[in-house]
Amino acid sequence: MLKFLDAKTIDGLLSVPELASGIGAAFTSGGGADPGFTRTAVSVGDGELLLMPAVHATTLSVKLLTLFDTAPELPAIQGLVPLFDAVTGRPLAVLDAAAVTRLRTAAVTVLATDLLAPPAARVLTVIGAGAQGRGHLEGLAGLRPWTSVRLHSRDPRKARLLAEWARGQGIDAEVHEDVTTAVRDADVICTLTSAERPLFEDSAVRREGLHVSAVGAYGPARRELPTALVARAGLFVESAEAVLREAGDVLIPVAEGALPARPPMTELGDLLSGRHAGRRSSEEVTVFKSVGVPVEDAVVCDLLYQCAMARDAGVDVPFG
Repeated sequence: MLKFLDAKTIDGLLSVPELASGIGAAFTSGGGADPGFTRTAVSVGDGELLLMPAVHATTLSVKLLTLFDTAPELPAIQGLVPLFDAVTGRPLAVLDAAAVTRLRTAAVTVLATDLLAPPAARVLTVIGAGAQGRGHLEGLAGLRPWTSVRLHSRDPRKARLLAEWARGQGIDAEVHEDVTTAVRDADVICTLTSAERPLFEDSAVRREGLHVSAVGAYGPARRELPTALVARAGLFVESAEAVLREAGDVLIPVAEGALPARPPMTELGDLLSGRHAGRRSSEEVTVFKSVGVPVEDAVVCDLLYQCAMARDAGVDVPFG
């Protein structure tokens, strides 16, 4: 039997907070987030097909994502994840790739933010109210006893809808239509956009004790953060090699001469293993730049498949 797991089933199997504690296996088992598992992009007319193979334990996954903006009635990101037994090669399951991506991206952000944000952080700002908004709010809400949760989006309507959803989950979120006021005095900022240029000026944010999790802006030509902020921060990443291939938030400051060609970066595997202490003081500014690495998908798909088998969830289809 081949098990099919659609988005609704996936969302009911594991929550972001539950997964955040398990996603660390992507960075600690077998040498961590192996940069050998690289993302391949195939240009197709006005879009792209991304192929991301990876293995974790006895699970082999290949995430296939399409990125197309040409059909407004369809999501810009769609895809599938075929799952195989890494010992026998037997096909095990097919999962909704967009749901897997939403879940694992938020889980990694929550893990990194919990490791790096100051314990005394009380003001959280989330910029972006798209597909990643709900999962990130769900996961970040319980990390600290926030006194203020602020939302900003270039589309105020989406921000209001996200705030309404958040309040229904017991998260007291407020919408800021001005990004400068949204980030002013924030202790933790999480950016979830497709921005091509910095979302705010470095002068708008705290000089000390700030943590930023920059999750959006896929590709070397896009960025969410100003050069000055990245240059003055301690940089933390999933994979340094992946960041140097794909992250405009780092590559653009390098091109501008604000960072060296290979800037100092600490990988999450070093934090989780204790090889790096992480935040050095309550005054340090830290930035976690997430690009997503394929082994994260393998870990998440493995956990989802095991949950689905234990609960008899999803649809079983004869195969082979």
